[in-house]
Amino acid sequence: MRAVAILEQTGPTAARILDVEDPTPAAGEVVVQMRAAALNHLDLWTLSGDVDIPIEFPFVLGADGAGTVQAAGDGVPESLVGQRVVINPAISCRDCESCRRGEQSQCFFFQMLGEHRSGTLAEKVVLPAANVYPIPEHLSFAEAAALGVTFITAYRMLFTKGGLRPGEWILITGIGGGLALSVLQLARATAGRIFVTSSSQVKLERAFALGAHEGIDYLKQDVGKTVRGLTAKRGVDLVVDSAGGDTIDGSMRALRPGGRLVTAGATAGRYSKVDMRRLFALQLSLIGSTMGSDEDVRNMLRMVEGAQLTPIIDRTFTLDEGPDALGYLASGEQFGKVVVSLT
Repeated sequence: MRAVAILEQTGPTAARILDVEDPTPAAGEVVVQMRAAALNHLDLWTLSGDVDIPIEFPFVLGADGAGTVQAAGDGVPESLVGQRVVINPAISCRDCESCRRGEQSQCFFFQMLGEHRSGTLAEKVVLPAANVYPIPEHLSFAEAAALGVTFITAYRMLFTKGGLRPGEWILITGIGGGLALSVLQLARATAGRIFVTSSSQVKLERAFALGAHEGIDYLKQDVGKTVRGLTAKRGVDLVVDSAGGDTIDGSMRALRPGGRLVTAGATAGRYSKVDMRRLFALQLSLIGSTMGSDEDVRNMLRMVEGAQLTPIIDRTFTLDEGPDALGYLASGEQFGKVVVSLT
């Protein structure tokens, strides 16, 4: 089968269209005939080797995807074959302490498609049957593929970890990327007021059209000071961050006393400086989040279907254009998800 794969980890230009072996399902697994795959920053980290995880070459990229179940291994109901499914790319052991208490994203043996094991940018992929879910009826394969990493992570950040309650005010950093837009779409029906940051006025204007109330250019404005000015010094209840780095201090200054900051990314840097006096004096909560539990995935899909949400797709590329799609993602120009069609 054909796939977007790498033979070395030297950055975006390392991606190639290669012929790789067709997958075969083991017990408890399914083979999905892929129809679409969506890209994430995870793909760029895998391309460059920034995450020090040993992999075998050729290695197929891609975490997110949607398609049709083609084959089922022993122990998997045959009724699953032929179903349209969306993939949860987070693989858990199902047996450790974390998994047994329903926290699969905290699994001691946690793995991701496209990071620890071959991914979704291929004509077929094999994975545990527990990691495929029915596609919401109103979504195409391309739209369903865009639900993976970003919508699962966004749901957990907002509701499971962030505890967002109706009417609360939130700040979303770095609007325009897939995760930040997923947070905005999921938060619209619950949050009372939504603030977003970007260095692009065009992206801020597009976020307003999607339901954001206030926009802040973080290159020209002090985020914490600006938010406090816009809220009569109150601050927001919740910050949802996917950048890390130097953005954290400004985001914490935007919080009200007792506020929460949930972070699930480090695109702006691995390390952040935090004023510990503000943290304890204002009794703030600084919370980390990664992917989601099985319950988070189910709840997210119910919310998407019930509210008829459609992920924002910036551009769709063909399989042959897969390497170009990764280069486009690396440019940072996108507003929404970058998708590769595999039909």
